[in-house]
Amino acid sequence: MDTSKLIGGRFRVKDRPVSGAMGDVWPAEDTRLGRTVALKFLARKRLRHQGAPTEFTDWTVKKFEWESVAMARVSHAHVAQIYDTGEHEGELYIVMEYIQGKSLAGHLREGPALPLERTVRWTQEICEGLDAAHSREVIHHDIKPDNIMITHEGKVKIVDFGLASFADATQSHTGVGTALYKAPERWCGSAGSVSSDLYSVGCVLYEMLTRRPPFGSPQDDFMTVGRMHQDNLPAPPSAHRPGVPDQIDHIVRILLAKDPGERPQSAEAVVRAMSDIQHSLGFDDLSTALGRTDLSDATESNAGHSDRIRELDQRIFELELRFGPYGQAVIETRMEHAELTGQSGDTRGAAALYNRLGRDCQEYFGPYDTRVLNAFEGVARWIARSGAK
Repeated sequence: MDTSKLIGGRFRVKDRPVSGAMGDVWPAEDTRLGRTVALKFLARKRLRHQGAPTEFTDWTVKKFEWESVAMARVSHAHVAQIYDTGEHEGELYIVMEYIQGKSLAGHLREGPALPLERTVRWTQEICEGLDAAHSREVIHHDIKPDNIMITHEGKVKIVDFGLASFADATQSHTGVGTALYKAPERWCGSAGSVSSDLYSVGCVLYEMLTRRPPFGSPQDDFMTVGRMHQDNLPAPPSAHRPGVPDQIDHIVRILLAKDPGERPQSAEAVVRAMSDIQHSLGFDDLSTALGRTDLSDATESNAGHSDRIRELDQRIFELELRFGPYGQAVIETRMEHAELTGQSGDTRGAAALYNRLGRDCQEYFGPYDTRVLNAFEGVARWIARSGAK
């Protein structure tokens, strides 16, 4: 494709594309409005040259057109915005919001485990975006870490509505979706629904907590993973990551219920649940204190700390079994864990860990105990460091 010409009479390609199996995404300048956009091209000619069956190529064209209509229906801060569509040299394209950041999948592959505060907050934002889509009768069908972008400011953007269907339409898409995140009923021929999107959210939340999907791995056979979704019960996240609170184990269990009727009835209900968890764990007060999230915390974190952080997670669990949750060795290790989290670059996560420790000690020892004061000093110190970045 010749990118030396203005595309659509206004878009000038700025850099090399990010290429996928069925298309490419190019950063481009909108010369009329003076902003950077993303041009998502369907590589229809490439598919034909590679020998793709005509039926498959026709389906990808419909899928591509479907994506533009679906995204145009939804306007929300946590859903990537679509601006326009067009055709250039026989190739279809969508003009989309340009997102500076990286996918949730990238965050899960790199650096230490996500702090609980960030996991809860991102899950809430995913569901806020989904609730906006569902309210417009748009079902995503392919919620997974690769389709969730995290901006440099630390905000969620849901992308790739290419498999989306409208709840008021007859098109089912029963055969599509990503195996690791696909709801049990969809393996049995169901068209999918709000509930199946929420099951996928449960899979993503599980992976954010444990660094593994609830069933299978990318190397497993497609149908083997499908049988796991239909027949197996996952271990609670706390079994893989000691310290995950009961409230989070509970919401994961409900989201991953085999029967769609036993899952939350709406994405809004999950938003409320995650908000309650933020409040109960003290994360909402922390968010107010920190203000806007700067994701330089996450993107600059030192992955070299990750092994030690995981060791401390396990150490805290073992010490609590021996000495109880308020033993001095437990408190000292929790402080070390919070401190190392901050040193890894995750200042927000460090403040969240200190904040929870301070609240726990306050409840048990009283508000003026030295351990309480030391924990809240840690909160203030890491909040200050976050603001200085």
